[in-house]
Amino acid sequence: MANLDATIARLRSLPENEQEALAAQIDQLLDEAGGDALTPEQWSAIEARLDSGEAMSPHADVVRDFRDRTR
Repeated sequence: MANLDATIARLRSLPENEQEALAAQIDQLLDEAGGDALTPEQWSAIEARLDSGEAMSPHADVVRDFRDRTR
């Protein structure tokens, strides 16, 4: 719980407009937490690739590519 308290303290130290923007993002994350992160089409593409027998990328490459896309 200490980490949460420290994070909340940091949030409270921000200007009000930044607090509101971050609160909206946190609310959205909490609302989506129970949902599926991928669409049915994305799951189908993943399953087809897994079933193809094609060589897969190492985990580190996947993580790096994902981070590059979100920057």
